[in-house]
Amino acid sequence: MYRIFTFIIVVLSATQITFAQSLGRIEGRVISERNEPLTGISIALEGTNLGTTTDEEGKYVIRTVPASTYTLVALGLGYTTVKRQVEVNAGSTSTVYLLLSSKATALGEVEVTANTKGEFIQPIGSTATKMEAPIKSVPQSVQIISRRALDQMQVIRLEDAMRNVSGVTMETGFGGRTDIFQIRGFRTSTESIFKNGFRNSVRTYRETANIQQIEVMKGPASVLYGVSDPGGMINVTTKKPTAYTFQDVQVTANSFGQVRPAIDLGGSFNENKTFKYRLNAVYEKGNTYRDFVSTERLFVAPALTYDFSEKTSLTVEAEFLNNDQASDRGIFSVGGVIPDVPASRSVGEPDNKGIHQNRLVQYNLQHRLNNVFSLRHASNFNYSSEGRTVIEQVSVVKGSNSRITRRLQDQYNYERNFATQNELYATFNTGQAFEHKAVVGVEASRSMFDIWFKRAAYDTLDIYNPQYERKSKPFDKLVLGDDYRDNTSLTGIYVQDFLSINQRLKLLLGARYDFWEQENVSAKEKTTTSQRNTAFNPRIGVLYEMYGPVSVYGNWSRGFQPEIGRTKEGDVFKPVTSDLMEAGTKIGLLNDKVNFKAAYFNITRTNVPVPSPEDVNFNIQVGEVRSEGVETDVTGEVLPGLNVIATYSYTNARVTKDTKESNIGTAFRGVSKHSSSLWTTYELQGGLLQGLGFGGGFSSYGDRPVDATDSFRLPGYTRYDATVYYGNKRFHAAVNVRNLTNVRYYEGSQSATAIMPGAPRHVQGTVGIKF
Repeated sequence: MYRIFTFIIVVLSATQITFAQSLGRIEGRVISERNEPLTGISIALEGTNLGTTTDEEGKYVIRTVPASTYTLVALGLGYTTVKRQVEVNAGSTSTVYLLLSSKATALGEVEVTANTKGEFIQPIGSTATKMEAPIKSVPQSVQIISRRALDQMQVIRLEDAMRNVSGVTMETGFGGRTDIFQIRGFRTSTESIFKNGFRNSVRTYRETANIQQIEVMKGPASVLYGVSDPGGMINVTTKKPTAYTFQDVQVTANSFGQVRPAIDLGGSFNENKTFKYRLNAVYEKGNTYRDFVSTERLFVAPALTYDFSEKTSLTVEAEFLNNDQASDRGIFSVGGVIPDVPASRSVGEPDNKGIHQNRLVQYNLQHRLNNVFSLRHASNFNYSSEGRTVIEQVSVVKGSNSRITRRLQDQYNYERNFATQNELYATFNTGQAFEHKAVVGVEASRSMFDIWFKRAAYDTLDIYNPQYERKSKPFDKLVLGDDYRDNTSLTGIYVQDFLSINQRLKLLLGARYDFWEQENVSAKEKTTTSQRNTAFNPRIGVLYEMYGPVSVYGNWSRGFQPEIGRTKEGDVFKPVTSDLMEAGTKIGLLNDKVNFKAAYFNITRTNVPVPSPEDVNFNIQVGEVRSEGVETDVTGEVLPGLNVIATYSYTNARVTKDTKESNIGTAFRGVSKHSSSLWTTYELQGGLLQGLGFGGGFSSYGDRPVDATDSFRLPGYTRYDATVYYGNKRFHAAVNVRNLTNVRYYEGSQSATAIMPGAPRHVQGTVGIKF
């Protein structure tokens, strides 16, 4: 893999030198006075034949622009024409944001014929700074997966997309029923997946039908988002209402028998397009590659935007999700040996049940005060519930290499989360050299998690000769395992300034102070306990544009996670803290059509609870773990129609301090030291077959420790995928083959008795019509 990356960089760099002598690039975004993205706006350079149109996010890119000074013209029906002087330098990118005012006279409905598929590479994101900024200017590692890339990969679950993010290892969590990953060596929790900037804590697979793009920010995110896992955060941006009218109906099916019809609708309710809508809906039903694990899913996600005036806009989004799928913890190992059984082999029972419901409502109110200040007030409410009745594995029978004990578990849990964010944005200059983009915000959130479960011993099962439904379920012998409720509150105050000095030097300065409190009410123990913590988390980032497309950067940031529990003396545990040191380079190759990023990171997590040497029944906070490594990414359009996402990461994650000497140096569970991926497609640009594309790639992972003691490892693997697709204005279709070589592999593990086999070779196809 090192050789592949070296070859790619050498070739692209050589080509870049040739092109950079005379060519530059212009990119940016077009918004309305209501701060909404404008689609289908014509962008052109006056007096030339160079131009493009904005995509669904209002973004545009004009490539291969000769170095000179131009007049950039933005023109759209119903909006005033805007002209802006822009200077293009050889081998660099000029970023121009435009605001178009609406005309007083309303115009009739027009058909938008612009390409709204969007760019394969998205140059602008908002997760790392809470405001839109070119990723190349942000002094932190951020990777964006665009909607166009998601469509080419036929992404149904988040993990299908995350395979193409550097430093990410697949995981399995909560009995194989929700999205869990390893980022830079640290396992993510439900606290580190966000939706539109709000924490999205659910125990089911998140729906991808209404995703516009996925942003992965590496390292702790506490400076803007509060509680954060050390490795990074995933922020899902959803599709928004559109001013133009469209309908997209499609059906997806795979060779396991799953069928998934979906619709995506958008448009305006009135002639002046101040009241817009978007509707995504999916119904999914069928089997999976695992025995006794089928799915039935209904998802409906309406979104409305109303523009009260040219300066004020309100967007309201909702999600309704019912997902019926039994939990599945995979298979087990005996003495470090995983039984040689088909990937479909289950340790559960045919009548295992799991029912999950999720309801979400978000609103986002924005108001532009003047050319300097704007306000944002947004809130998020999420309710989820889950009931499951399953037979699942417990422990391997002593002396056996194939038999495992099983239990009946009857469980119900529900969760409520409410959060609100209030932010003031400011864009201003101090002198001629200093340009500021600042934000000040307050976030308050309240959550409640309630769970009870009962358990009873069931039987033993031979993995090589399983006998299912041999006996009735012992519901009359169920014993309460636990019954408790956690009430949690978090209030955070944060400030950030993204400062540009002479356009080359970028400084990112920010800090957040959090007040965290949790009350635990145990119905089983008939006790109520509470815990309070505070945390201060700063971030300092520096990026310098050295020459043309080459930038170097470094940053330090701190994160925190509350730790539940007390010491032997009764003192409340301090928060577990994490410190990130990161340095890297960002290079725009081939006139910025291809982005190369390389980063070194070192994340140290301290205050980790470990057993006390004086009394192993209690913990003390002297533990420390560290993950360090290198990541490289190549993303973009190498040639017209030829798109590439290539990644490589080296991650060395180990225990560095512990009260038990033998634990020091132990590798983290589930972390591959080496991982890499490639996804590349080529789409014909002209002729009778214009719109026809094909490609594929691979995801490769080294061996991974199965448990906390690194007693044995899951073997490494390389999985190959391929695709053929076609699309025009009215029709689109795709066929993807996953695990092309039918390699046998394991997706991840929770323990030695919960190992998830990977899916065998299968085919997935989609056919859709646009109106």
